[in-house]
Amino acid sequence: MKKIVLIFSLCLMLCGCHEKPALSKHSGQILDGGFDTFIQLIAYTQSEDEYEDYLALTKERFQYYNALFDRYHNYEGINNLKTINDNAGKQAVAVDQELIALLKQTKQYTQLANGRYDVSFGAVLEVWHRYREEATSGGKIAVPTMAELEDASLHTGWDLIEIDEQAGTVFIKDPFASIDLGSAAKGYAAEKCALALQEAGLRHAILNAGGNVRIIGDKPESDNHSWSVGIQLPSNQESASLATVYMDKDSSFVTSGDYQRAYEYEGIMYHHIIDPSTLMPARHMRSLTIICEDSGLADILSTTLFTMSYEEGNALLTQLKEQGIAAEAVWVFDANETAPDIESLYTKGSYLIAISDGLRDHFELSK
Repeated sequence: MKKIVLIFSLCLMLCGCHEKPALSKHSGQILDGGFDTFIQLIAYTQSEDEYEDYLALTKERFQYYNALFDRYHNYEGINNLKTINDNAGKQAVAVDQELIALLKQTKQYTQLANGRYDVSFGAVLEVWHRYREEATSGGKIAVPTMAELEDASLHTGWDLIEIDEQAGTVFIKDPFASIDLGSAAKGYAAEKCALALQEAGLRHAILNAGGNVRIIGDKPESDNHSWSVGIQLPSNQESASLATVYMDKDSSFVTSGDYQRAYEYEGIMYHHIIDPSTLMPARHMRSLTIICEDSGLADILSTTLFTMSYEEGNALLTQLKEQGIAAEAVWVFDANETAPDIESLYTKGSYLIAISDGLRDHFELSK
């Protein structure tokens, strides 16, 4: 009898070792994480205290990257992107390796996209920024002249930027040139934060940095363990979803659209995504969402493909896949615009939606 009890007790101990503690869902927002946006973390953890630790880590990581990549403000004790731009034509600036790593990544995709993506285009983007700020703050509403934009474009190009990895420095040789990482910084920060959370032990979460969504693992309470991420209507007036994409693994969703940071002049909307080939806002589509594992890459590609036609963008995705870089896309067009003649084209209200082939089993129009 004693032997049976011992065996039974041993079985309970062994079984108990394999039982996973129950997970509960927690959600919170960070309003002072930087990047001029809110940050939301939805996570499944063993306790609320554990969740609060992850939320604190999220805040710390985003505040760090916000300070590092900020081109408008100085921060005590750190040389950031503004420090580099302020010293253009003067001297090299010693910076954190994280800043050098992001610059190297963006340079790589400038080359892959044949110049249709370029963070060295800061001089041109600054011109548009001044006009947009004036128009949206109650001042004069106008657009830059082509002469003004072409003059600024003379102070762009990676040949003006020297990165010395060994010394850990960055130098802009032209005093009128500048770097703008707005098309990459938030995605890079979201990816690095997600990796830090995973290293700390988080296994099931969704991180939303003002629309830059990074999924960590699957969703425990879902029947198919998938997270559902909506493709937003391309409008600042409505928050409805056009479609839903389902993912059950580490994935990132980043959207670029013509309805963000825009102003109207003589009946035409002028938004913030500038095509380096025309120096004007891109006009190929209403919005473009990239889905891939790396949030930093998704951020870069969403801007890059937004400056391209559907055909050019799809060709770049194919080129990347041949190099082992997997990324999918969702294109949204107005129904009265010329959309690609492809099989994976859907109609939703006054919009046409195209998806890349890899999303067919993960995509569903909203009801």
